[in-house]
Amino acid sequence: MNSFDFNDINENIDSKILDIDVDQEWNKLSSELGFSKKGKILRFDLFIKIAATVVLLLGIGYFINYANFNNNVVVFESQNIPLETIVENSTQISLNRNSKIECSKSDNNTFSVNLKGEAYFDVEKNPSRSFQINTKDIQVIVHGTSFDICENKSNTIVTVTSGIVEVLSNKIKNSSVKLTKGQQLICDKDGNFKTLNAENFNNIAWKLKQFEFNNASLSEIMYQLGYAYNFGYKFENTDLKSIKISGSFSNQEISSILNIIQQSLDNVEIVFQNNFCIIKNRCF
Repeated sequence: MNSFDFNDINENIDSKILDIDVDQEWNKLSSELGFSKKGKILRFDLFIKIAATVVLLLGIGYFINYANFNNNVVVFESQNIPLETIVENSTQISLNRNSKIECSKSDNNTFSVNLKGEAYFDVEKNPSRSFQINTKDIQVIVHGTSFDICENKSNTIVTVTSGIVEVLSNKIKNSSVKLTKGQQLICDKDGNFKTLNAENFNNIAWKLKQFEFNNASLSEIMYQLGYAYNFGYKFENTDLKSIKISGSFSNQEISSILNIIQQSLDNVEIVFQNNFCIIKNRCF
């Protein structure tokens, strides 16, 4: 079968990273629309500012919530697009599609999150409080680190990208493991742990948008890309699925990634329209 390393292509494609300064965009918008911050206009002005911020953030596929907790439970739930929330000023939680968290802060300064689905956590280091995440199978205790938790029907996967986390089994007494950067834990439905080194972070590319493929099949690559960028695809010829490719991508648009893959393979054409991808033999 064909094999090609698309890192050998001498082509520079700039990453498109969108960095929005909300205050700057709001000042520009309010100036153009002639809003005032005097008198009774203030409340309406604040509402418009929030609405404008939402529109800007929805444009990049995320909705960001800022939450303050006063011993109350706050629920965040994502649907067809990822959702991000900032809690305790600078701790960031990113929910993957179709996921849900319930957040609460107790009197003893313990911040708890109940998770269903998948979420990436970037937890602010704070020695004065305990931060823990609960799923049906595990409990994760952190003090300042970044990691992903993915709960599915067959298992729960914890992948650490920085710092240290402690994972406890809810089903096996006194079963706990500490994970460091680059380590991954798989907990099966019976509560058993399996720890391994993460060869790459492809499983959390939905958040990081970073991929590393080492002699991977085109079928596996399309699965990873489709999951991360939320698009459908099909192979017109099943023989194309087993083509092997190596290479890496970081923070690139999906159209750019697919274009590089197509250029790497002489006999493959990739058509991407309306959020759907068709992989077929190239006609000469």
